[in-house]
Amino acid sequence: MEKLYKTWAEIDLGAVRDNIARIRERIGRRVKILAVVKADAYGHGMSQVSRAALEAGVTWLGVSNIHEALLLRKAHPEALILILSAGMEGHAKAIVRHRVTPVICSIEMLEAVAAAARKAGRRVGIHIVVDTGMGRIGIWHERAFEFVKRAARTKGVRLEGLSSHFACAADRDLGFSKFQLDHFKKLLRRCERAGIRAPLTHIANSGAILGLPTSFFTMVRLGIMMYGVYPSREVIKSIPIRPALTLKTEIGYLKEVPKGRSISYCRSYVTYRDTRIATIPIGYGDGYCRLLSNRGEVLVRGQRAPIVGNVTMDQTMIDVGHIPGVRVGDEAVLIGKQGENEITVNEVADLISTIPYDVMCAMGKQVQHRIYLNE
Repeated sequence: MEKLYKTWAEIDLGAVRDNIARIRERIGRRVKILAVVKADAYGHGMSQVSRAALEAGVTWLGVSNIHEALLLRKAHPEALILILSAGMEGHAKAIVRHRVTPVICSIEMLEAVAAAARKAGRRVGIHIVVDTGMGRIGIWHERAFEFVKRAARTKGVRLEGLSSHFACAADRDLGFSKFQLDHFKKLLRRCERAGIRAPLTHIANSGAILGLPTSFFTMVRLGIMMYGVYPSREVIKSIPIRPALTLKTEIGYLKEVPKGRSISYCRSYVTYRDTRIATIPIGYGDGYCRLLSNRGEVLVRGQRAPIVGNVTMDQTMIDVGHIPGVRVGDEAVLIGKQGENEITVNEVADLISTIPYDVMCAMGKQVQHRIYLNE
């Protein structure tokens, strides 16, 4: 079959399953795992990653909104799906109809879901979000108990989960995370004394899985580490994981360039010697950030080739004058391993002063062709 693409992502689903297995060893058999597959599984492909995660024993899948939930429901009819972001009242009927579970953090959404459930003759499981310091969605912890009490006696809904979200569990200093955890524990104890119990309690994300074992409760939310990337440089790498993503392209054009010639828009790079410049068919239109201009590197024949000149919308230039035998059609690796060398997502993120989540989501959204390995 004719190959009609020049840039592609290889997703190793075996790595996804292996990473889940390593996390399982860390948290024990009794703690459930919710696999976070929002944003098209951080650019890895929501349906395929979800299937691998379910095969590896995760119990829940987490998405961002009703649109993602419905796409996932179509691919996985029996999966337990939790919408992790605050929903809108107009989504209540779809939530009930398609058997997805919402997080609740307002009276209005609670009543809308309850009314839709009663009309359908059902009780719908809900998870209440408590804000212990993230400052995003959720009921502030000081007022959460009264809200939980109201939800527990609301007809049409079933209190299935209580959750919160760490603001900085991937930082070296876990002081604020422990402060948040303390507030969450206080709420859980108060609910227990009142006879209110939720089968699922969860606050731990990838950073907390690594550094805060007291936060595991009955479920953890596994995000970036499922994809083989640590959430920051500062975390203690207490669990071995391996990347699932390799981003590849091919050299599309190659030419000899004399000393003193400028490369790309704005003439931001001028050759300091006679060299060979290769053009690869990827740019910021593919999610490959323009800030990598004159600072990023690409692997060619197992060696690092620097990006020279400005990254353009769909083409990027690299200097391969020091690499013998380079030809048009040679594979170039932008993220991943080639020979003994590796360019990691974290390395790329550091170069452009962002976080690894940003790098994966940007590229995953734009790179259309994916090849799945170890399905």
